[in-house]
Amino acid sequence: MSIILKSGDSADLASVDANKRLKINLPMAMAEAGYSVIAGESHDGANGEPRLVRAAKVSTDGRLRVGVDNIYWADTFNHTVVDGGAYQFVSVTATIAMSGGFMVFNAGNSVASAAVARAQTYKTFPLHPAGSLEVLFRLRFAINPIANNVCEFGLGFAATTATPTDGVYFKLNTAGSLVGVMNINGTETTTAPMPAPVANEVYYYRIVIDQDRIEFYIDGVLEGVILSPNTAAAISLSRWQPLLMRCYNAAATGSAQRMEIADVSVIARDLALNRLWATAMAGIECGSYNNPRGAAVGQSANYVNNTAPVSATLSNTAAGYTTLGGQFQFAAVAGAETDYALFAFQVPVAAAGGGNRNLVIRGVRIETFNMGAASATTPTVLQWALGVGSTAVSLATADSNTAGTRAPRRIPLGVQSIPVGTAIGGNVAPIDVNLDAPLYVAAGTFVHVILRMPVGTATASQIIRGLAMINGYFE
Repeated sequence: MSIILKSGDSADLASVDANKRLKINLPMAMAEAGYSVIAGESHDGANGEPRLVRAAKVSTDGRLRVGVDNIYWADTFNHTVVDGGAYQFVSVTATIAMSGGFMVFNAGNSVASAAVARAQTYKTFPLHPAGSLEVLFRLRFAINPIANNVCEFGLGFAATTATPTDGVYFKLNTAGSLVGVMNINGTETTTAPMPAPVANEVYYYRIVIDQDRIEFYIDGVLEGVILSPNTAAAISLSRWQPLLMRCYNAAATGSAQRMEIADVSVIARDLALNRLWATAMAGIECGSYNNPRGAAVGQSANYVNNTAPVSATLSNTAAGYTTLGGQFQFAAVAGAETDYALFAFQVPVAAAGGGNRNLVIRGVRIETFNMGAASATTPTVLQWALGVGSTAVSLATADSNTAGTRAPRRIPLGVQSIPVGTAIGGNVAPIDVNLDAPLYVAAGTFVHVILRMPVGTATASQIIRGLAMINGYFE
């Protein structure tokens, strides 16, 4: 087949291939080239929303600009502990529980009017003027949407059952419709109803937030778009908002709805923020000052309000304290070449229903002072070390390929000396070690703060007291 193309007074033949496609050779001269650009398809328009194509950007040097994602929050709910250290919970009549890999809102199946279960992070997440923010949820609903029940998940500020005062979120409303919401200072604007969730099916919900545009995705399909009105500063009044998850009954319901969330993420997109991984882990409330996810909620250090530490019993095979550092004290003892397990903290054991995190140590600081009585007869020499990776609390634990045990790996930290005659309250130079190459303590193993005192006297009433700080994070 040939196609005759006429240019001026002459006629030329155009060729096609075996599939009847026109053969085209682009001009080799740049000045003769047409307008061609690289573009990427964000959405194919298959579900009624317009096809969404965005042009690629290049730098002034002609390099393709590539966005860098930064994790602001990431959490999975496959353990059993409702973590009030990371989330502020509010519940009235309805309850919150962890079950089967989900955080369950209205776990007690209340149908009562005004029953509410809400979780909101203490941390807020910034919407940067030059980038976008992505909020992701994997969740399911226990029953099909039902009248009078409301479920919201996204970013925002909310109390019990009142409309959020600001935010961007998905909303399963009192009419049983799922919509996307732009809330500017308490005034909601919604998308058209989206496909209704089916009971007990897990969906992947995603919100992409820019200053002037919000996109709502379900299982990768763009289901709704809201543009900021040209009279508003942005898509919300606040550009720093907490993660919000809430399920409540606006009136009595015929059956109990439960919102069950498997995991959540908040990600800053397209900005090279140069945040260290340690910063990211601390930002999701996984700093070593907290007990790790899946463990009992609370601080990890031995530090009780308005209370002196209980005196430790020094031992090579048992822990003086089972916390991750904190306050310590012990009665002065005679010098000996004995390693004492002053602190022995076990990272929670990995299990199918556990948090399964590892501890990463980036630094250690130890401060010591004299109490009870002045140091007499001999100085007190304190030799400090860390032990990492032991499978048991005893410092005598040995490596064994048959018993499945591992000895602690000892890392020297330094030496302190309390001179003879040091008065009550006298202190010595602190131990302060930064670890460029961090120490990893695997799930289920121990980190020990090890003390050896080769020189010392068991002076009556003398107490050695101090602080041990472990700087790190759980990942």
